[in-house]
Amino acid sequence: MANVLIVGDGAIGLLFSHFLSAQHDITLLTRKPTLTTRFYQASNGKSHPIKARLINHKELGHSTPFDLVLITVKAFQVQAAFKQIKPYLNENCQVVISHNGMGNVDELNAQLLNTQGLAFLTTRLAGFKTTPYSVNHTGNGESVLGACNAAASERLNELKQQFSYLPHFSVSDDIHSLRWQKLLVNIAINPLTAIHNVKNGQLRAPQFSTRIINLLSEACLVANKQGVDVKLSEALDQAYSVMTATAENFSSMQQDISHNRESEIDAICGYVCEQGAKLGIKTPYNQAMLSMIKIKS
Repeated sequence: MANVLIVGDGAIGLLFSHFLSAQHDITLLTRKPTLTTRFYQASNGKSHPIKARLINHKELGHSTPFDLVLITVKAFQVQAAFKQIKPYLNENCQVVISHNGMGNVDELNAQLLNTQGLAFLTTRLAGFKTTPYSVNHTGNGESVLGACNAAASERLNELKQQFSYLPHFSVSDDIHSLRWQKLLVNIAINPLTAIHNVKNGQLRAPQFSTRIINLLSEACLVANKQGVDVKLSEALDQAYSVMTATAENFSSMQQDISHNRESEIDAICGYVCEQGAKLGIKTPYNQAMLSMIKIKS
């Protein structure tokens, strides 16, 4: 049983807290009131409390050193969250990040000791918050963990055991490629659902197909130039499979835009534009999505 700190009590943070609490002591770092219990509800099932100790950042220094830190905030919040917890990491702490889009790995590795591991956890667990303190679990997609530095690689079997209570969980020795695969799905779904205010499944309509193909064509070209082996046909198949499997869900970006919150567009289409510029590849379709979401948010 590990002493685990989960940073962020959004939908994914609460889902991870629920599943990992069956195996570990969970502490949940939140900016919301810590006296209010957090709740988990399976789809159409009964709601029950999540077994986790709730703390705010002022209480971090009074906690027992953590074996494992799981950062579940949005991509643009990761650096600030890490800065907050960094003084409280022990020298062998394993840090795991999980968010949509790319980025943050190189920046965090530069700040960690050689003995501190960094890993990335991609997930297709699906849920939404019915209240600020409760999550409704709507889907059990796969979760895959991969090491992002040598210290995490050395302890990958241990990390695999620690996360084994997550549904459909596995580990990978090529997490960078898997992150790109998930990025392609996000590019196909998130911005269009946010701009048109539709559920994921509605993107299967013919009117969206040309834009989806163009967005993914640009992203696949950038990935290939980076040495990542992704094919447009496979990216399209995967995107449409996810649209079908999550047809009744609203994407996280649609939720962010509809609630006037900052989105992760910079880590999704913005990442493709940034990397394309470095490689001399034009990305007008991703740039258009980036601009439109920026205007909306």
